Amino acid sequence: SAPLPQSVSCIPHILPPPLFHSAHFISRSHPLSPSRAMILVQVNPGETFTIRTEDGHFQCITGPAQVPMVSPNGTMPPIFVPPGYVSQVVEENGMRKVLVLPHAMEFHPSLPPVPPHLPLYASPHPAMLHHPHVFPTELPHYVHQLPALPVYSEQGEREHLHYIYIYGIWLTLLSRATYSFIILHRQAKVVLGVLPKDSYWYPEEEVRRVQELLSAVCKPAVGSLTSHSAVLSWRPPLPLPSEVDTHSNTRAHTALLLSYELALSQSGTEGDFKLVYQGKDTTCTVGDLRPAAHYYARVCVACSSVKGAPSETVAFTTLCGTPDAPAAPRLIQRTKSSISLQWTSPNDNGSKITGFYLEYHEGKQSAFKEVYSGLAKQYKVMRLMPSTKYAFRLAAKNDVGMRCVSGLSLVLNCCCTASCSASPPAPPSPPRLTEAGVTWLSLEWGAPCGSASRDTPTYILEMEDKESVNPPVCDGGAPVSQYCVEMTQSAEEYQQQVFCGSDRCCTVSQLLPGRTYLFWVKACNPAGWGPLSEMCQASTAPGPPEQCSAPQLILNTSTSGLATWQTPEGNGAEVCAFRMEWGLQEGALELLYSGPLTQYEVSDLQPATEYRCRVQAVSAVGAGLFSDVATVTTPASVPAAVEHVEEMREGPLGDVMAHSPATTLALRWKEPNCHGAEISSYNIDIGEELPLSTGRTSYHILENLQPDTTYRIRVQAVNSMGAGPFSSVLKLRTRALPPEPPVLECAVAGPQSLKLKWGEGLIRPQTSRGTHYCLHMQLGVDRSICIYSGPSHTFKVQRLCEATDYQFSIQAHSEAGMGPLSPSYTFSTTRSPPPQLKAPKVELIERNKYAVTWEAHQPMKGDLIVYKLQMLRGREVEQLYKGPVTSYTWHNTSAGVACRLRVYAGRRSQDGSELWGQCSLSTGLPATEPPREHRISSCHEPQPRRSWPLTDEPFATVLLLGFVVLAVLFAVLIQYFVIERE
Repeated sequence: SAPLPQSVSCIPHILPPPLFHSAHFISRSHPLSPSRAMILVQVNPGETFTIRTEDGHFQCITGPAQVPMVSPNGTMPPIFVPPGYVSQVVEENGMRKVLVLPHAMEFHPSLPPVPPHLPLYASPHPAMLHHPHVFPTELPHYVHQLPALPVYSEQGEREHLHYIYIYGIWLTLLSRATYSFIILHRQAKVVLGVLPKDSYWYPEEEVRRVQELLSAVCKPAVGSLTSHSAVLSWRPPLPLPSEVDTHSNTRAHTALLLSYELALSQSGTEGDFKLVYQGKDTTCTVGDLRPAAHYYARVCVACSSVKGAPSETVAFTTLCGTPDAPAAPRLIQRTKSSISLQWTSPNDNGSKITGFYLEYHEGKQSAFKEVYSGLAKQYKVMRLMPSTKYAFRLAAKNDVGMRCVSGLSLVLNCCCTASCSASPPAPPSPPRLTEAGVTWLSLEWGAPCGSASRDTPTYILEMEDKESVNPPVCDGGAPVSQYCVEMTQSAEEYQQQVFCGSDRCCTVSQLLPGRTYLFWVKACNPAGWGPLSEMCQASTAPGPPEQCSAPQLILNTSTSGLATWQTPEGNGAEVCAFRMEWGLQEGALELLYSGPLTQYEVSDLQPATEYRCRVQAVSAVGAGLFSDVATVTTPASVPAAVEHVEEMREGPLGDVMAHSPATTLALRWKEPNCHGAEISSYNIDIGEELPLSTGRTSYHILENLQPDTTYRIRVQAVNSMGAGPFSSVLKLRTRALPPEPPVLECAVAGPQSLKLKWGEGLIRPQTSRGTHYCLHMQLGVDRSICIYSGPSHTFKVQRLCEATDYQFSIQAHSEAGMGPLSPSYTFSTTRSPPPQLKAPKVELIERNKYAVTWEAHQPMKGDLIVYKLQMLRGREVEQLYKGPVTSYTWHNTSAGVACRLRVYAGRRSQDGSELWGQCSLSTGLPATEPPREHRISSCHEPQPRRSWPLTDEPFATVLLLGFVVLAVLFAVLIQYFVIERE
């Protein structure tokens, strides 16, 4: 390893820097030099320890590691401290520690030590980077609290940070406010008994806990609410030690460490909050608010650089206020004695405007006089003086009060006109209704008639010549240029102009159905507008009802609800019925109710489903527009009934079912509708007391059942709302146990075959669903083959060896599975008889003496071959010879009788038993020649008739031919008598 440096400079580098950093130092004697003291610097994981040696090189060591260092002379070297600080050596638990403290700070040895794994955030102070450093024998282990030193950042701001002096460098801890807050918070917990006095302090965990406590601030409380301001207050989020009287000063100090940020929003969305207050007070009066407006407020608590999450939002609505100041009225018409004004409604600030107040004065420093009060937004001031200036102002009032009058006054002159030749025309005749529609009215009127002025006319007659002077005509002395029709729905409302033209008829459109309207008409000539005519009252034709408002939907249960609605305006005809449409999609609503009621109860709804509804009013005229669509979502409920429960024979459970099909049943089903709450499990009822509960799966294996038993199975789904209904009953029967093996027997044993039988009943093929058998034959010690598999109860094993033992076993299998294998059965084949011999040869040796020979057989497996010669005389059989010789000389004592000879071959075993084969074909005796003298003497005698003995073979042939001839004869007869006659 590299030699230990005597003078080093240590600069820990940590990315990213945590809040604290700590290196642990252990003073130990160096084994090489008793005068030196070795110090082990522990580097935590994830940190890098940089050493600068005397020659200026840097060596980086990455944790976890322990770096040994040696002091120059083994004694306590001087420790350089900043001005205002002193070093103090404290011995605790046999370990010396060097603490760097200010002059006025007292050391409290009862404070708990830092745990060994405490991380450290190390940041070198700029003023100490090039300071000469000497290792102390024992280094500072833990400093509880140090006062702040001023540090200037790049922006020139002064920040108070805490430092610890270790290895000649300054290590930054926390800002003063946050550090003090953590200390006070910990002291509060110790005082209140939450933490023991000797517990360890984990700064990272404490900072996280502080952030959680800052985030636990409650939402602000609203008090002293007005139309333009609100007082918001909140409580500190931390359990301060104010409950202990002796620590009341700590509460005040801690409260000063917290700062609050109050944010306000009118929409409540995250990006709309604006900061309206930032400070240390827990109460704030927010002004400049709008009356009758909704606001959302939240507060956030910060402690220096540690900031908690915003609190929950509190919603409040400011009180209603007086209306805003209305704008100055607007001039719409004036004459020499009247002025017509019009105005608009200001903002009512949450309370409906109950009236307008119009005032005026003549401009001669006189007070304002009220000339109108009401809800109309237009007024005609009459009986004014011509050529006079008037000032007007307007005020609005609601239930809260009256707003100050409009800031601007309207100053107008009342015009004064005079004409010797013309005056405004007289009022026309009242309008007359000619035709009425649903949304329009057609009117006509006559020309002006009567006096043009409302004042009583006077005339002065002067005689100058024979001609007389005539009074003014009805049009005021000038032709009428145009007419104006004014309309309103009531006498109190402002009259609006609906027609202006030269025609004496008009059609007013865009009217409401079934409404009554008031009409006036006036005429105009170059002298001005004449007075209004008498009022005409006309009504539009009835129309369909107005559009209904959106229905109100109230849920009674998760499957039923009540829909209610209001009766709209009938537009001149009484509403007689309503139509309610209901459905899941807005474009696919169906008619659910039609009738006179204003409510309807809907049932059979699906839980956790959104439904849509709209209503239409109907009258005798027709149907109105549908209302806006109202939506309602039914609450979650228990799951629906499980469907498609069936037995599963194949699939992922096939391997499991193959092991014990007689005691198991595999079920599968389709997951039902969860009705808004996720399905958590299923219950399976098989007729027992308690249903079987399973997890969330679509299949399950029922085990430990009784074989060949019928079960009634039901399944139900379960969610957080409860258990749903059971499915329909499914009847399933477990399979029977596999059949036992039958008893195997040998029915017929041959030399080369064995006919085996088993079971009971007739030998007949079974159906594919019946029991099948598998017959095994043993070929060796541990080898057997299946020589037959099928439903039959017998099987003939062929191609066997004679006199040989064979072992067989059998097992049965059915739908229940393969049964066990039977024990081994041993059966033996018989010995094989010798093959059939050819017909023996017979030679005449002497008269009535014959030599009979036949072929010989080889011994068969050591058994001696013996022969047996028989003579056939009619139906009589006589044995002539028995023995191993293949020839025999025979003397016929029955001359003149037809005889035939045949021979048998047999095998004689060592135990003396004999096994005979089939007999050979028989051979007749050759003819015997008579004596010569006898032949001569008999030439003259008639010869006897010659006969041939009928043996078995010719007899069978003749019999067969007879049957053939008889069959042919019967066929001819049937062909002739039956077929041809039909």
